[in-house]
Amino acid sequence: MTQDVNVQPTVVILSGQADQATLAKGTSRAGFGVVCVNNNKELSEALAKQPWGLVHNLRAFDTRHNYVLQQRLARNKNLASIVRFIIAPEINTPALALVADCAIRQAFNLSAALSGNLGEQLNVLKQTDNTRSEAQKIVHIQRIFQSQNPSKEYLVAVQEAYQAYPHDPIVRLEYATTRLHLGEANDAGLLAKRLLQVESHNVRAMNLLAQVQFKAGDLDGSLKILEVANKLCPSNPERLTLMGDVQVKKGNLTAAKKAYLEALDVYPPIQGARDSLVQIPLDAAEVETAVQVMRGVMSEKDRAALLNKAAITAVNARKYPDAIRIYGYALQHLQEDDLKASIFYNLGLAYKKMGNLALALVNFKECLRMAPAHPNVHEHITEIESKQMI
Repeated sequence: MTQDVNVQPTVVILSGQADQATLAKGTSRAGFGVVCVNNNKELSEALAKQPWGLVHNLRAFDTRHNYVLQQRLARNKNLASIVRFIIAPEINTPALALVADCAIRQAFNLSAALSGNLGEQLNVLKQTDNTRSEAQKIVHIQRIFQSQNPSKEYLVAVQEAYQAYPHDPIVRLEYATTRLHLGEANDAGLLAKRLLQVESHNVRAMNLLAQVQFKAGDLDGSLKILEVANKLCPSNPERLTLMGDVQVKKGNLTAAKKAYLEALDVYPPIQGARDSLVQIPLDAAEVETAVQVMRGVMSEKDRAALLNKAAITAVNARKYPDAIRIYGYALQHLQEDDLKASIFYNLGLAYKKMGNLALALVNFKECLRMAPAHPNVHEHITEIESKQMI
């Protein structure tokens, strides 16, 4: 976001009450406007005004909240221009990993931030950011959004930035990532390894190296790297999706489903986890969880397809109670008559296979009521009614 030099930049401070006054005082004294918030609702309202920066005091919130919030913020395109910082109780490996993983500008030590010089440090970093080239700025701002499917414009910016600033670790990692996208897996892996020799906490470099090994068929090596990265900085949805992909290849479907569902819980729009999850047989509880975490990003037709496929899989496996539960759940969460009619039809088929002709007939007739032109339902109704007459 371009700020008018004559306009006072605003910093949002997300912190508990105990630290707010001290953090706000030092920031304000350095010439920033300050907005203090202490919950997600207030934070959303403050960020909607597009401030220059966000300072997140990790001490004030539980660990999972901190990680999930930063992962979500990193993937919000509306907030890409807001510069984010964290204040950590101590600058340790997990704090540095969180910085690397979520495109956070920098971590401040809590004691240093509370000493009153937070605003001065922000000013120094603001001036540093203003000296970057346009290509560098694109790479620094867009790297999370472009990591899976980089645009041509982004690839050009990375190449240009790397030629001019090869020692910028962020630019170097993005250059390595683009090598993988362009089919140069060996180059990507070597660059990732070199970066990790300097920055052992760089979990994005670990992600890249794990992708390289996954593509090479080294499933155990890939999973080992991913597990280390996930311990350092949990809740990265792309990393969790890759963990799920590795587990699928290894035949560990339970672990794969767990990874995909966790990825979707953190970031429901992540397409890779959604697409992979629907290819795996799900039990009733897993289906309900999947629909719940994806409720805001799936169309009703997609929900119906997911539920219907899972129920059919259960029927084919003779897990009839699971199938009945899934179909019942579908009827509670679908509104369109044609979709519900298909569910009633398949529910009738399930009861018919179970040998419960009475309930099969009830559901076939409900399908007929909602979709009189359904191609097969008449045949089943006629068959069941003829048997009942004998």
